[in-house]
Formats: sequence, structure tokens, C-alpha cells
Amino acid sequence: MGFTTPALALTPLQIAEKARDRDQENLRKYGATPCRLVEVKEELNEKGAVEEREEKTIQVAASSVPIPGGRETQRISPGMHAKNPKEDSSILDHLDLFDWKLEGEDESQGEPCYRLAFAPKKGVKTMSGRDAVMAQTSGHCWVAKRDFSRLRLEGRLKKPVEVMGFLVTVREVDFLTTTRRIAGGVAAPLQIRYRFRVEVFPFFEFHERHTQKFDFTSQAKSWASSKNQKGGVAGLK
Repeated sequence: MGFTTPALALTPLQIAEKARDRDQENLRKYGATPCRLVEVKEELNEKGAVEEREEKTIQVAASSVPIPGGRETQRISPGMHAKNPKEDSSILDHLDLFDWKLEGEDESQGEPCYRLAFAPKKGVKTMSGRDAVMAQTSGHCWVAKRDFSRLRLEGRLKKPVEVMGFLVTVREVDFLTTTRRIAGGVAAPLQIRYRFRVEVFPFFEFHERHTQKFDFTSQAKSWASSKNQKGGVAGLK
């Protein structure tokens, strides 16, 4: 399978590359799988307390939701949304923006893992505001020893970043993503949580936290009879 190489024989960057490749393979396996998705949007005040909260539950194909693993940092302002979530980029898709360090072995979701630390690489030039924000992020990634699946990723913005000239300042971003093993040992998303505080000069500032929770457990029962005549899944748009 090519996933039995001891970590000591690999550089931290090579471990991250294997995690990226396994992410893509896992997506191909779970992407068409229907799941129950709970989305929570919270508007926060300056101290981080919740002022307004919206929650909705939908049934979707997993591939219609942005891949966890860095895309949390993409939804930081209306002007920075990607037109197509599938075109969003992830931290593991831009390994060259960071310095990677193997901090040792740890555990996540009950599995032995390699714990990688990532930090902004000095001198990196970015072409877009979205990448500029990503390039100033630091955090940790937990990679399963058994097959290099990414089980946990967390990070935060190290310093404010100005985008669109001086008009928009991204002051804070932090995020946490976790995965869970589903059928066939595939690591599929469990939860994505990201918080951001953005200032739009001179008009306003917004501070929000978004959480997405994924449930694949009912896929075998609930979706067996929901296929339409064309082989699709009823209720998906």
C-alpha cells in the first residue's frame, strides 16, 4: 500500500505530503456518500459571547461540503468566498507556505498519530488575500500512523492581515477540524469549527463562529430507499 514507511525515515514535509495524498483518496471514497449535516452560525460580540445563533440540519452528499483541513480560513468575509467550494484550497494543498516540524507521537480519535506543527514560512509571496491569510496561520496536524489519514487539524492566525488594500483587515481566525473512521476505514469529516473577526474599514466589523457537524451513521438505513429512478439521491440539490 505504500503507507508502512516509518516516520523516522520521512521528513515532516514528507509526512504532510502523505497526509495530503490520503486526504484526496479519502475524499474520492466518501465524497458521494450521503450524510446528515448540522450547520450552526453564531454572531459573537467583542468578548466572544454569542449574540445571535442560527442552526439548520440538511441532508447532503459529502462532496458538496468544503473539504476540512484548512478551508475554514476561506470563509472570512463575503468578498472572499470562493464561487465553488470544490475550488477552495486547503492548508494541506499549500504545504510550501509553511515550515513543518515533527513534534513527536500523540493520539487522536483513539489512534496513534504523528503530531506535526506548521508555521508561516518567511519570505513567501502570495497572490491573493485568501492565500495571504492562510500563509500567516500556524497550528498542528495529527496524522494517523496506520495510513497517514489526517485525524485532527487546528490552527490560528498569528497576526492581522490586510486584504483588498487597507479596506479589509482579518484580525482573528482560529479553527479546528476532526475526522472519524466510517465504512472501510475511511477518514471522513466529523466536525469543522472556525471563528473569524474581520474589520471592513470604515464601516463595520463582524465576529462569527461557524460549526459543521457530520453524521454518516445512518447512511446504510436512511438512504437505501431514497434513490430516484436516475440513480441519484432524493432530496439532494
